[in-house]
Amino acid sequence: MNAVQGSNHDIENKPMHIRTRGAADESGAGGIDWPDEQRIQQVLHNINKRNHGQESIGWKAGKLRERLFRPELAELLEDLQTYGERALNGPLPLLTFQLFRQFGTTGDRKAYEHVYFDRRGRLAAVSLLALDSNAPDMFHALEEMLWAVCNEYTWCLPAHLGTGEAEQVEGNIDLFAAETVHMLAEIVGIHRHHLDPLVVERISMEAERRIFTPLYREKRAYHWQTADHNWSAVCGGCCGMAAMLLLEDKMMLLESTRQTLGCMKAFLSGYGEDGGCAEGIGYWVYGFGYFVYYAEMLLGYSGGALNLLTGSKIAAIAAFPLRIHLSGGIFVNYSDSSEHEEIPSGLLSRLAARFGMQVDLPLHIPRLTDDPCRRWAHLLRNVMWSAPAVYGRVHEEAAVQANGGFIFQQLKWMVAKGALHVPNAREEEGSLRSDREWIQAACSFKGGHNDEPHNHNDLGQVIIHCGGENILCDPGAGVYTQAYFAPGRERLFHISSAGHNVPLIQGCEQGSGRQAEAELLEFKLEPDGCGMQAALDLTRAYPEVESLHQYTRHLCWRIGKDGAVATLRVIDRFQWRDGAEDDSVKFSVEQPYAGSRVVERWISRICPVVEKEGQLKWQASRANMYMIYDAIQWQAETEAVHTMGHDQVPVTFYRTSLMWKGNEATATKGEDERFGDVLMPTGVSETQDFLGTLEVLESTDGGDTPGVAGEQAHGIANLDMPEILCQVDFIIESHKRETEVSPRE
Repeated sequence: MNAVQGSNHDIENKPMHIRTRGAADESGAGGIDWPDEQRIQQVLHNINKRNHGQESIGWKAGKLRERLFRPELAELLEDLQTYGERALNGPLPLLTFQLFRQFGTTGDRKAYEHVYFDRRGRLAAVSLLALDSNAPDMFHALEEMLWAVCNEYTWCLPAHLGTGEAEQVEGNIDLFAAETVHMLAEIVGIHRHHLDPLVVERISMEAERRIFTPLYREKRAYHWQTADHNWSAVCGGCCGMAAMLLLEDKMMLLESTRQTLGCMKAFLSGYGEDGGCAEGIGYWVYGFGYFVYYAEMLLGYSGGALNLLTGSKIAAIAAFPLRIHLSGGIFVNYSDSSEHEEIPSGLLSRLAARFGMQVDLPLHIPRLTDDPCRRWAHLLRNVMWSAPAVYGRVHEEAAVQANGGFIFQQLKWMVAKGALHVPNAREEEGSLRSDREWIQAACSFKGGHNDEPHNHNDLGQVIIHCGGENILCDPGAGVYTQAYFAPGRERLFHISSAGHNVPLIQGCEQGSGRQAEAELLEFKLEPDGCGMQAALDLTRAYPEVESLHQYTRHLCWRIGKDGAVATLRVIDRFQWRDGAEDDSVKFSVEQPYAGSRVVERWISRICPVVEKEGQLKWQASRANMYMIYDAIQWQAETEAVHTMGHDQVPVTFYRTSLMWKGNEATATKGEDERFGDVLMPTGVSETQDFLGTLEVLESTDGGDTPGVAGEQAHGIANLDMPEILCQVDFIIESHKRETEVSPRE
């Protein structure tokens, strides 16, 4: 299940018609030839016949029926039938006053939203099932549901209405009010000739009263009109699509097009030319998905005259999910996203066709119930646009060896993807690479700052992936409550640096705000994805640590010779101001590590075991990961952190902490001999050769390879100052094939 889609939005406890952001940056144009008002007028004028534009964009019931019963949609259809049966056999759940008030009194938003989204889900299921001419009872149920939605006090969610008083409700448009009017408009377009005219008239009246009058006639200002994140695309796009489907007043259509294009320009300003989405993959689906849905409808409505799906920036944004896809449908999931994100198959198919992208994701056409919000727009386009042939272009064997990676220059995310060889005792020496079995191994690093949309305090965060699983992971989004978006939110596990693979320094977590920023000093990505290096100055991430002079993190990821082993080396250097050794360590409520100036943390869903002093092992489904550290200077402890995932399902993370127990005088001694007594987890010669390669890289001065000597050249290291140095190696090797499991397994 896509957890983030349970509520892809921010909590904003204020009336939505207050602008909170400045004008959109014109740099968000993204290579699009944005039309001025004169050109928009000309395009609309050229739609000669009345409703010609609407006829060109409406979904035809016959084509929808044909698509719905295609073999690849069998699972989706079965899901719709189950949902539809429940809708026909039971009353529509009520949005009661007590449910509406619950968010304001307790901060809980789920109770109201569960009923709200169930009502939308029933309406969506019945709307599609009514395409079957042998189900006349569906139309009676459909009319009742449409009427009931029109009767709702508000189409907004309570979490977006402040205190929910009448003056805050009237004229308010949030994400879900916009989605609702779009849904109703498309259902009317599909079933107009089978619905009672009074129902159609009522929908038009409610759309006018709740959406079109305040937005296009009164021209109220809403904060999302200039937002540089998903709100502008979803709210603007949904209202704009509904206008194209329902409005006949050409002046209002002109105003709608002008406003919506402004929203889309603001939305794109939140993306850099690298196409990276700071909000994470879940919000890429949401925001860019609705941008594409509006752009496609506008293209059809204007007869091809207004095309937003052009330019290198749009192509880069379209490629974002494929660039952060690691393997098996698992993604890099920084910010409020899930590792396993459900990418709408219709959206991805349409983008692949538009931009010639090769899709290395497994084919899955999402069911309605896979989306907790029961979104109509995704559902309908999954039916109409899903193209299995797009997914078939890259076979699994080829995809796992489609090595590479990407560095998002503006976003400061780095991803490297390669392949590990799955050993087989019967495999002949010298066998061709193409004849062997491989699994994907990948790594990602994160820079940026701590004031990003849906921000987590996670500068320097690391993810290690192997065989369809994030072994060193990011917790993703927590449960959306009032507290999740309120002051003090950085104390929550999912948001705090305590929930990420970054250190606790002098008892302090990372700070919040734009000033808490990672400086990317150097980075390098090998073309084949088998090597990636980065050097980050993270000093500004810890503003409360007055004694900290400088903290740098150096990361080096390599897949070894012939794909036998992968290693991530992390070197953290902490330098202190003069006299800092006498400072007292602050205490964290969650982590009272008395007397430890530095605590390194590593998060996983897998509980590690101690193999011997200085070596831990995580056993994943298709690989083992070992951590090698200096047990003389660092003490390892693992604790279980029990929390709730975004979808309110309990989840346990295992946080392994390395607590510094030495002193500055001895912290950096003996680094060259650290591995002398450590049992290497795989073929000794291979691993030692690999670690030797890393040592060479780290001693390299100059060029574009970041290393310790490179750090000194950049002024990072000052050996006259007291310092603590932590070096950790993560070594990943694949399991042998099941029929050839080694005794050590």
